[in-house]
Amino acid sequence: MITSRWFATWWFLVLLAATVPVAADGRPGAFAVGALRRDGIVVPFATFDGKRWIDTWPSPSRELTVPVNTRAVPSRWWGATGPLDVWYARGPAPDAAVQPLRVVQPDWVDVPCARQIGLRTDYVTSLDLPPPATQPYPKDGLAISPPHAVEPIAILPAEGSEVGWITRALIEPFNAAERKVEQRFGHPVARRRREGVVPTIEAIYAHGDAPRVYYVEAVRPYREIGRPDACFAVAFGTGWFAREGDEMRSLLTVVDLLGCDRAGASYMLPLGVVRENSRLFWLAQFSGWDHERFLVAEIKAKAVEAVLSVWGGGC
Repeated sequence: MITSRWFATWWFLVLLAATVPVAADGRPGAFAVGALRRDGIVVPFATFDGKRWIDTWPSPSRELTVPVNTRAVPSRWWGATGPLDVWYARGPAPDAAVQPLRVVQPDWVDVPCARQIGLRTDYVTSLDLPPPATQPYPKDGLAISPPHAVEPIAILPAEGSEVGWITRALIEPFNAAERKVEQRFGHPVARRRREGVVPTIEAIYAHGDAPRVYYVEAVRPYREIGRPDACFAVAFGTGWFAREGDEMRSLLTVVDLLGCDRAGASYMLPLGVVRENSRLFWLAQFSGWDHERFLVAEIKAKAVEAVLSVWGGGC
């Protein structure tokens, strides 16, 4: 349903931080990250200033004033990095090399119900370009500037060897999260009936070994008794888990009760993992039919914290 998820298989890069110097007017240790659209436009969404993640790039709007070149971009948009004329990314092919992306000029693109200022680069994709109005528009990866190490997030098959571990760990927190929905809004299905159904895992993303961190998307559809094709609601759950040896622990699980068209659901598009001062951050896009946003999430020993959530457009 959300086509951008399927492009995530190749979306990662590994960069050597020492290969290119920091921008002359940038702060040491600072770098910016952006989503590399398939049309070659980079949309910056977060800057690490050496201590924390911040959002300095302008938000989507229906009315925009686009700078004529990178030097005309207001300094507050760049933040701690200063002007960035070159970004670095890897294309969608599995064996693609990291390549510099040179900024041609600032430009604007359509995002859900708004427009967004980005940086048009000389990047040329090896894949077919969809129509410009496609939403959410597919991304070919993560762009970063100046260079900085970014670790890949694995896309696991739904029938792989790790699914059993995740399924067993998912049931209890999924049920607990759905009970919270029932307590706040009520529920059309009795607890005894629904909790006897194991959620179906639709997507699994993973990073690391010890611990190995997972992000899971799973559903529990509800149908009329005797009519398996007559859906009337879907419990859509997302969960973070960490595994060390034989121990699998839940970090965070959220469930939403949606209509069968799943309007309002947000699906992850993993972009990569960054380490800073022994801290671990996942970078990802979340999108649905009519919205997208970008997230920087810190993975802690017993929790997940959204340290920065950046709106990418919505209706």
